[in-house]
Amino acid sequence: MRNNYKSGQWLVLCDRCGFRYHSPQLRREWNGLRTCSGGGTNNCFEERQPQDFVKGRKDQQSPKWTRPEADDVFLAPGDVTPDDL
Repeated sequence: MRNNYKSGQWLVLCDRCGFRYHSPQLRREWNGLRTCSGGGTNNCFEERQPQDFVKGRKDQQSPKWTRPEADDVFLAPGDVTPDDL
């Protein structure tokens, strides 16, 4: 790249490739980097990944209906006979 003078512009380095460009040839990325974009550049500019904007949805973890838990029944030895089975 030639170091031509252009009024109102300055020479800057691309944060990704390190090459020198005039200021209008760089764009700011979503992560704050200034990278080259457009014709005559390495075109280092990257759009933000669309998956960054996906929001999770809260799902219902509990069942729709439940029954109360029955009381525990304790049997003493001899309360159950083979005929009860």
